Amino acid sequence: MKPNLQHRQLVTVRAGISWDAALRHRVYSCPDEPEFDFVQCATALVLLNSHTGERIPLEISSVTKVSPAGTLDQPGLAVSFRERAEAYLAEVGGNGAVIHPGSSHRLYFLSTEPWPHWLQQLTKPEFTPLTQWSAIMGSCAEPERFFEWPQVGALLWPGCTRGDGLRPHQYPQDVAERLRRLGIHDPDTRSNGPAIMAFLAAGGIRPKCGCEGWHIHHIYDGTEGAPHAVNEGNLFTHSAGLVAAHPVAHDLAHQSRLLKGLLRREAFLRFGFDPVGAFANA
Repeated sequence: MKPNLQHRQLVTVRAGISWDAALRHRVYSCPDEPEFDFVQCATALVLLNSHTGERIPLEISSVTKVSPAGTLDQPGLAVSFRERAEAYLAEVGGNGAVIHPGSSHRLYFLSTEPWPHWLQQLTKPEFTPLTQWSAIMGSCAEPERFFEWPQVGALLWPGCTRGDGLRPHQYPQDVAERLRRLGIHDPDTRSNGPAIMAFLAAGGIRPKCGCEGWHIHHIYDGTEGAPHAVNEGNLFTHSAGLVAAHPVAHDLAHQSRLLKGLLRREAFLRFGFDPVGAFANA
């Protein structure tokens, strides 16, 4: 999931006072002083709101400096970064606890992937305890060890649902023919078989764990007010809502509200898939 933290230097920084401005403009600031040298090695930051317990990991896109007079020291700074910096400074510049008067500062421009308010809330320790948080950060650090996504998002079999599991699925001729063209000559007729076929047809790779393939996980599972894909004919075989999950990650995805949200956000970032409109306007 975003951010991919592999080979990254992830550093936690306190941003409680400037929290709203930092997330609105995706800028973190700190004095350019030895006390904050620990941030200089970072390629990604976890913004920590010590007042609420929220913690948001964001990759660093660029860094610039602000002079003691409040001017940006990098003439060649991209227009988009300059506009973000100016908007951020206009909002927090008068707060001496954020911008120390008479001091140089560093501005870190952070990635702009959506972190809607409800997802921020789920990062609090009461919703995501430290053990879960560490496991989720591990999956962000090496996502390919825990998740495999399809290459495209497409609906394989409109109207198909998982059913009662008692009768095998009978594939329509056009769907069976499409699978044959993709090299799948023996479609899986079990209850979740059409979803597995949708994942493979969309270029998904299903690694093995022992003798079994990784779980094909429905990221919309009927929790948190979301639809339950297995009962929805426009979701059950939509590859954008499917991910192959290592058994450890599959179990965590069922337990963690935060990981559910991150998987759904990843589907939005990859495929624009957002059936409940949770991210499009974030």
